[in-house]
Amino acid sequence: MKRFIYFMPLLAIALFGCKGNDEPQDTQKQQITFKVSAFEQAQEPMNSPRKAPQATILDDEGGVALTDLYIFDGSTQVAHQVYDDDHDAFGTVTLELSHGNHNLSFICTRSTGISVENGIMSMSAVRPTFGKLLALNVTSSTPAQNLTLDRITGQLFITINDEFPSTADKIEFVLENRYSQINVASLLGVNGEEWSQKVSCTGKVGQSGVQYNFNTICPSLTDEYTSDLTINIYNAGGSVIYSVTIEDVRLASNTKTMLSGNLFTSPSASVSVNHTWNTNIVGTW
Repeated sequence: MKRFIYFMPLLAIALFGCKGNDEPQDTQKQQITFKVSAFEQAQEPMNSPRKAPQATILDDEGGVALTDLYIFDGSTQVAHQVYDDDHDAFGTVTLELSHGNHNLSFICTRSTGISVENGIMSMSAVRPTFGKLLALNVTSSTPAQNLTLDRITGQLFITINDEFPSTADKIEFVLENRYSQINVASLLGVNGEEWSQKVSCTGKVGQSGVQYNFNTICPSLTDEYTSDLTINIYNAGGSVIYSVTIEDVRLASNTKTMLSGNLFTSPSASVSVNHTWNTNIVGTW
């Protein structure tokens, strides 16, 4: 598959001078190359992405490549690069920018169902996402820019300790407040709403220690937010036969919230969450 890079050039502002017949004089522009060569974490819980031959940019989930790199100037999209067979080119983008101040933001993700409208990026499925804000004063001597992007997604990691019974048919997760939209100018999650996902669990019958994980954008890059989490188990007839609600689950950018507990046997009604920044958020119910 061929590599596609979509550029949306910045509009130059015409400067009107006093030369001759008062013809407009174009604003000066400068070509600048931006190279995103690696990602690294700001906190300990998430491992650094591993480098591999012919895979310049990888995420933190077993070396799966990130797929889309977006660049914005304020809320205006100026580039979109797609990861493809030309792996070595992914992460290097040259833009022609007018001289002066620019507030650039970089978003690289493998989320799916991405759309951008009015400065808001929406994702139908949130997956590992990295970003960087860069205030840049462009002049004729501005050098190429090497950037390291930081993880902006948090992860909810759930372990169900007890054994799935034979009556379990589907498992449903309901998060009271989850973010799947990003303000591209600030990299902050916006328009949080209730989110749910129901999947078959018949293949888990008889198993214990089953794990599930979900990613979320966060409304702050530095502070946590809280959301209630409900886990429901349905039988084949569609009735809820087991359920637990964990209140005020704490979620944060670039941090794993790790919850574990019993769902089918006691005790299952209480939750205790210990949180220290730079470590996993660990809790039980």
